Amino acid sequence: MAQNIKPNAQKPEDPTVPKKSSKKLLFGIIGALVLVIAAGVGWYFTREKDHSAHVEEIKVTPAKTPLFVALEPFTVNLQRESSDQYLQLGITLKLFEVEVEAKIKTNQPEIRSKILQLLTTKTATELLTAEGKTLLAKEIRTLSNAVIGIADAPAQPAIPDKSAQAPTASQVSEAGTETPHSQLADAASAPIPGHKPDAKATLEKKGIIDVLFTSFIIQ
Repeated sequence: MAQNIKPNAQKPEDPTVPKKSSKKLLFGIIGALVLVIAAGVGWYFTREKDHSAHVEEIKVTPAKTPLFVALEPFTVNLQRESSDQYLQLGITLKLFEVEVEAKIKTNQPEIRSKILQLLTTKTATELLTAEGKTLLAKEIRTLSNAVIGIADAPAQPAIPDKSAQAPTASQVSEAGTETPHSQLADAASAPIPGHKPDAKATLEKKGIIDVLFTSFIIQ
């Protein structure tokens, strides 16, 4: 008699036990979140460092604050032209160093005396022009700096090219005519092309850097 062989019934899955695929998916999501968070934290700190470095790069050394020393007003007679005229002048000296300010105050009587002597050599016609006022300011600056022991470096002449020096006798040109000595001297004293003067030859502003006129009245 044939026996009925029944297939083994499959056991029902326990709903409380997660499938392996679900576990892998969960671990994958968690790992992705960790990577995203780590990348975000790294970007944040990197951005902060870059921002700090940028702020340090754009820092600029602040310029020195100028100092101003006002002198007592001047009233002087000018050189006579058509009639007697006098000048009322207010002067303020501009500088940067505290040491220079102290020297100006110590030597102010001598500075005023030098300025008065300079002003009495001027005429109203000279001082009425902008060029005349500019020249006066430069002269006052120069003599005031000289009183406190500061002078501009003298300009040194350019080194002449020996090949361009004038001969002892007049030189004969290509056309057969003689070139006068004066023209040869001018050619020798002309600046040499491509020659750059020494840095020491340029005038450097030291001490009193500017003279400001706070009042300028001619009557």
